[in-house]
Amino acid sequence: MNIILGSKNKSKRESIAIALDSLNISDYEIESVEVPSFVSSRPMNEEILLGAHNRNQELIKYCLQNNLVYDLLMSIEGGYEQVGDYYFIVTYASIIDKDGQEFIGKSQGLQITKNMFEWIKKGQSLNRIIEEILDNKENKKGMGISGYLTDGYYYRNIFDATSIISAYEFMKNSKTSYEKLEKKLELSIK
Repeated sequence: MNIILGSKNKSKRESIAIALDSLNISDYEIESVEVPSFVSSRPMNEEILLGAHNRNQELIKYCLQNNLVYDLLMSIEGGYEQVGDYYFIVTYASIIDKDGQEFIGKSQGLQITKNMFEWIKKGQSLNRIIEEILDNKENKKGMGISGYLTDGYYYRNIFDATSIISAYEFMKNSKTSYEKLEKKLELSIK
């Protein structure tokens, strides 16, 4: 399976490998291409999903311009989400198959404090603070914020992999389980 990733970020590439390995898929190659997300560097709420979607739309253009053949395009965007009075780090993934169908996945959310969310909202970086605490300027490329907040349990690549799994499972089952349920719903509504 030929996969093109909409980023040259090492952690995002590792996320795809972790996701596919956990789905028992071993026959794949990943090519990384840097494309813009057209969202802020610390996306919030709907902007996170939009970032993943935008990256894949740019990948389609890139592939057409460069005559690249692919089975799947994958893009990942992490950010911050507010739901009522609760705040989370979340990741969205977009997968586009060779027929042009898009499938979206979302990671589980890792709760952060209102104070942390407000800091980010002001345009500040949690990673910079964490890097000061750790005296490590490479935290974003390594464990990330999620890894720091969970004592290494959810390294960024593991956290992001769950969004890929979610999108992949939707893609894989959209013509079976999802379709059966949709048909049953249609009958029940009538």
